[in-house]
Amino acid sequence: MDKEKLDELLREYGYPQEAINRFMKETEELDFEEAKKRIMPYRDITADR
Repeated sequence: MDKEKLDELLREYGYPQEAINRFMKETEELDFEEAKKRIMPYRDITADR
């Protein structure tokens, strides 16, 4: 998996470093495209609706 691209994408979505580290660990077995499908905006304004 291209960890640099995934890290950059997570930062663009507003993930803090701690959450990025956790996400990377949880998805280390997946390829980039599969991991990318699991990303959601970190603070989704519609999540509480």
